[in-house]
Amino acid sequence: MTRFSWSALVALALPAFALAQAAGTPVGFPPLPVAVSSLGATVCGEFLYAYGGHAGKTHSYDTGSVLGTFHRLDLGSGGKWEALPGGPIAQGMNLVTQRGQVVRVGGMQPRNAPGTPADNHSLTECAAFDPKAGAWAALPPLPAGRSSHDAVAVGDKLVVVGGWDQKGGGAKPVWHDTALILDRTAAAPKWESVPQPFARRALTAAVLGAKVYALCGIDADAATSLRVDVLDAETKQWARGPDLPGAGRVGFSPAATVVGGRLVVSTSDGNVHRLDAAGEKWEKVAASTSRRMVHRIVPFSTGVILVGGASQGDNVGKLELVELAEKAPQ
Repeated sequence: MTRFSWSALVALALPAFALAQAAGTPVGFPPLPVAVSSLGATVCGEFLYAYGGHAGKTHSYDTGSVLGTFHRLDLGSGGKWEALPGGPIAQGMNLVTQRGQVVRVGGMQPRNAPGTPADNHSLTECAAFDPKAGAWAALPPLPAGRSSHDAVAVGDKLVVVGGWDQKGGGAKPVWHDTALILDRTAAAPKWESVPQPFARRALTAAVLGAKVYALCGIDADAATSLRVDVLDAETKQWARGPDLPGAGRVGFSPAATVVGGRLVVSTSDGNVHRLDAAGEKWEKVAASTSRRMVHRIVPFSTGVILVGGASQGDNVGKLELVELAEKAPQ
């Protein structure tokens, strides 16, 4: 194959923004319609989807500050965010791409009006959005409310890890010590509980093959963890992965995805780490200009896009494209 034809094939395979990046042209994305943290985000096809989130002040939740809006952005051509049919107001959940659909699982919903005492409830509701039909369809509800968790897809299986069940008012939340698996190909899909060797929320998760990586978070004593637990979705057995580097509150609500078959994690200190090919150690491969927590990252070309989150107490609307180093610095 000639050099020209190879370049042509690469050009056909990359979206317009990625080509601009490769050519050295500055790449820009429009900001989120509303600056939010604790949202859900995923890439499905050529589109970045974003759902819900918290648009108010930190630790202040009410029916006016938590959203149920749903938008998408065409990453191939840029442009504007497109409003889609929304759903229940919710934060503390993620979106999952599976079977050409966008799936949401649980989340936290405040039921108090602005200026009244907090009344936060974790949701059991799950639904899948079909981009072709432009509508949501209900999935089997969770066996108990769950928020501040994460959800991923392993083939046709949905896997939920971590989180807690907030029951409103002054009720004490229940910390989940089980993961959940839903096989969407089953004749009668039903959530299956799998014992979890931890009880943490404000964690993140990503998938490599059949293995679900559950990273960081905090426990019931408010202790931040850098621990990495790995669930084999086929055998339903857990193992330990290498702890994430960092100190202090770095383990609180990071964001993870997979780029080029490698696990990538963004933390509140601005560092972006990638798990080495052997799965034994973390390598720093980038740093963001906006130090975010309770955000999301999605893959884009050879980098990641940081979506939403909170930085220095303020919600972030700007999307940041972070290019990953091909090799970690020695």
